[in-house]
Amino acid sequence: MAPGTTLCLADGEYSQGLEIKFAGPGTEDQPIKVAAQNPGKAIINGGEVEVIMGGTYTQLQGFVFDGVEFNNQLISTRLATLDLCKHCRITEVSIIDAVTEKDYGILVHIYGQHIWLDHNIISGKTAKNPMISFNRWVDSSWDEATIYESLAQDIVVYKNYIANRAPADNKLYADGGDNDYEAIRTGLSDTHHYDGNSFVVANLFEQIQGEAEVISNKGSHNVISHNTIRNSYGSLTNRHGHGSTIDNNFIISDDFPLSGGLRIVDGDHSVTNNYIEGARYLSTTHHGGIVLLGSDGAGDSDNGYQQVDNVHLAHNTVVDSVNSLNLDGGGKKMQPRNVFLSNNLVDQAIGPVFRSDGRGVPESSSISGNIVHGESLSDDDGIKNSSGFEFTQAYLAKHSDDGLYRPTDSSPNLDALSDYEKGSFTAVTLDMDGQARSNTTLVGADEVSDETRLFKPLSYADVGPTHYTLDKPTPIMVETTIANAAFDHGLDAWSGSATLVTGSDSFARNGSVQVKLNESLSQEVELLPNHDYVLSAFIKGAYRLEVAGIKYQQDVLSDESYQWVTMPFNSGDNTSGDVILGLPDSVTLYADVQDGDLGQWREDGGSSDVWVQYEGVGGDDVGSSGDSAFNDDVTNGSARVRFKKGEDSYDFTAKPGLSQKVTGLPADKDMTFSMYYCDNKGDDSASTLHYGVKDSNDNIIIDARAHVKDLDDAPEGSVKNCFKQVTVDFNSSSYNDVEIFAYMEIDTENFSQEQLEALVDSDKELEVRIDEFSITYQGAPSDDAVGYFDEIRLVTRNDQ
Repeated sequence: MAPGTTLCLADGEYSQGLEIKFAGPGTEDQPIKVAAQNPGKAIINGGEVEVIMGGTYTQLQGFVFDGVEFNNQLISTRLATLDLCKHCRITEVSIIDAVTEKDYGILVHIYGQHIWLDHNIISGKTAKNPMISFNRWVDSSWDEATIYESLAQDIVVYKNYIANRAPADNKLYADGGDNDYEAIRTGLSDTHHYDGNSFVVANLFEQIQGEAEVISNKGSHNVISHNTIRNSYGSLTNRHGHGSTIDNNFIISDDFPLSGGLRIVDGDHSVTNNYIEGARYLSTTHHGGIVLLGSDGAGDSDNGYQQVDNVHLAHNTVVDSVNSLNLDGGGKKMQPRNVFLSNNLVDQAIGPVFRSDGRGVPESSSISGNIVHGESLSDDDGIKNSSGFEFTQAYLAKHSDDGLYRPTDSSPNLDALSDYEKGSFTAVTLDMDGQARSNTTLVGADEVSDETRLFKPLSYADVGPTHYTLDKPTPIMVETTIANAAFDHGLDAWSGSATLVTGSDSFARNGSVQVKLNESLSQEVELLPNHDYVLSAFIKGAYRLEVAGIKYQQDVLSDESYQWVTMPFNSGDNTSGDVILGLPDSVTLYADVQDGDLGQWREDGGSSDVWVQYEGVGGDDVGSSGDSAFNDDVTNGSARVRFKKGEDSYDFTAKPGLSQKVTGLPADKDMTFSMYYCDNKGDDSASTLHYGVKDSNDNIIIDARAHVKDLDDAPEGSVKNCFKQVTVDFNSSSYNDVEIFAYMEIDTENFSQEQLEALVDSDKELEVRIDEFSITYQGAPSDDAVGYFDEIRLVTRNDQ
């Protein structure tokens, strides 16, 4: 097409698809356009669509693609491998519920340089691959000049509505292992170290629930700012790439139970003025309010975790969140370093404000002026004893204008440090509202000011096309209305009896409910017939969940902390039903295993009055370790079972380990003996765990063996995920007393004496950890049994 040419599609509805490949030598003054004759009135609502753009200054504008099919990509900006669009634009295009003909595909695949993707609506996707992807693939044979010519760079993604990224495979919640289901990915792991110089700015993301990354940044020197993320799974993630600017983003969970905030990898980032509300991702240290991940030593072009180094983390607000600040997330080999952490504000944290791997604050860092508050400061003594954190409640409250948590008349002095160490980074001169910060500015993202607020959380009306309007796309995921689901208004809308609890017994905000024996709460809800649903809640203690007569009950493992519990069911013929919260008919009871978490064992340096050690036969040793599967009551610990270096001789037929006599078992009960086993030596490990239950005459009632290669799918510890649960079932019959045992056995058939001695002398050694011993069985709840509930949620899909 010649410069200045515009090709229009007449108004109307077209059901036979649209395939266009266009290019030409357009100029800034004479662009080439393919457009709807009137924006929003050329509607393609059937058939296959493929739009391929090339050349320079080419533009696509005004089309509506509604329910169409596509192959690998619906819109792309290249003609051939190195024939890429330059200075091209995609604007005011709506892509609603497009369906790929395969099990993967990209809605907008951006190649080339200086591309604008602005004022579009991109909604609805279930197949693999991001909704929007920057292509930064390179051939290993290319020279540097060709590589730079091929990379997507200088891309602007602006004022788009990007929404309804549903879980794959008809799931209602994505699995933790789901990957490649982001809303937007800005590159690839192996080219992340090349500059992207791109902008993802002022976009609204809603219901992005396909995986644990909403935005996945994989390029260097990108800006991710002024975006709003709501009701979405996971975090805004700088997965790879250095020199990012991540500021003035509003991340609001709307109580989505797997929501996160910011997740940071790599270095030289500026992370300021971000507002994060309601992070809920309890079960991992990879996500939370703001998480700086540890490093596994990965370098440029590696798909690992690069070193967090030289990061300016200042004037951010995190409120009503789990894992509010994690300065050493993910359990990696090396902790972050050279972090400038100043003037951040955390209020109403759920649990401790800080979580970490026990290595204290980041190395060589400057930490000052942070005001934080929650149930406690940290689970790490290294952070508790560090300066730079004032543990003070800020008394933030939701503002009547916009619903954001802001300082109130009840707030204490929140003055920030005006001069703090920030290395080569620039000062933060504006707040999250775009208001100028005064010389006595406040900590956190919000400066109290009478100036006009320039920035705010974006709504559907703020983004998308400017020359036409569409009704907001229907979500794929359907959240059933449950009134007062988080008990923010006491027991309003609920029938029955329960007690509203606050403080340490509550999960979040204004309180949770406590249900005792012979108590329950109920509320009638609407249901879609013959739909798969998940009812979920944050719960601790004993519980029963019930919907329309379908009952789900058991114990939460801990009565000390909340867990997210899910109840899947099918609605059958029901169009409505009661949601019931109560106590179960039976609960999990625990036999009297003493010091089962080995916290006291650790506290006493590996000696015990209740545990019997088996060691010392031939170089074998049983001691204590600070590693732990879960946070323990006394001191985090486990038993270290090994063959020690430096012994004169070794008998690898020895079976070092622990045992304990357990008394007072009820008769004729089906029981489960469980424990957690950590072996970091991989599939070729020479170690096997032999565990089980004996009677009082030393006869084995039940035993089993476990090797690390067979435990990939086993439940794992929350502190150290190398700990995997192993179990055996037995009946107590007439046994009043039993003995539980766990021994390490060495494979002397497939490994020679010389090989095993070499393993002892190597860095790996012959060493495992054992932890969290218990015997459980079912029985009636006690008269003082209680359950705690919060944030009840009921979801289905409208594409069933």
